[in-house]
Amino acid sequence: MSDVHHIAEYLLYLKRDCGLSVSLHVNSYESVILSGELRNFNIHDNSYCAYVKSNTEAGKYCVQCQNKVRAKCMNGAFEGVCYAGVREYVYPITGKGETVGFISVSGYKTENSDVYIKKLSEKYMLDADKLLACYSMLKPDIALRERVDILIRPLCDMLELAYLKSEHINDNSSLGDRILWYLRNNYTRSITSDDICSALHCSRTHMSRVFNAYTGKSIKEYLTKLRVENACQLLAHSSLSICEIAYSVGFGDSNYFSGIFKKATGCSPSEYRKISKSR
Repeated sequence: MSDVHHIAEYLLYLKRDCGLSVSLHVNSYESVILSGELRNFNIHDNSYCAYVKSNTEAGKYCVQCQNKVRAKCMNGAFEGVCYAGVREYVYPITGKGETVGFISVSGYKTENSDVYIKKLSEKYMLDADKLLACYSMLKPDIALRERVDILIRPLCDMLELAYLKSEHINDNSSLGDRILWYLRNNYTRSITSDDICSALHCSRTHMSRVFNAYTGKSIKEYLTKLRVENACQLLAHSSLSICEIAYSVGFGDSNYFSGIFKKATGCSPSEYRKISKSR
């Protein structure tokens, strides 16, 4: 059994048995978290964050904020409040002597939530009543820090060990690897071939040819595969609505998502959730 599988099992334990909303976030070319089983934990699984990120600009700003959080956690774990007013604990992910990302234990309310909701509503044209309704579903009291430290410490150790055994993808890696990284790190938002070409400094024709030879799939096919795989995880292990899941994994329309999901899996999202809960 692989290190990554053990980590995924422990993350599920933290979520199901310990009641912690844990997610993993990285901002560099690497293969430990953004591939395989762990990429399913690269998202906050609560209705409030899902609704905020349904706005493309808000989603982009969230990614920008993650870069600041990663820089701050180089000095160690800390407690903070995100730009949307969600309280969280943050722990650094260390790989080969470097801080490559962070672990977030999130989903808690904070004071002055009305200020955050008003600002989000005005800046991103989000419905204030829906923001408030979703925010009310967050946990009222943040978990005891000492307990969270004890539970997250083994996760930090397991991730560091996994990094020690892995080879990082860097700027000299193949274009195929870099396209994979970009898709895995950006699939939750609306992206185009032009976005990828601009980020990786290549032409669309060359990118498409390389990626098809590397994976046997087109960019669109692989992006759909990523989104459906992550939707399966959220349907099985979260309480998000089907509409919220659609937005969380990068689909702008829930009906379109349901059609794509059924074509890929053979059943509707609601049927998949029912089956997965009965296992």
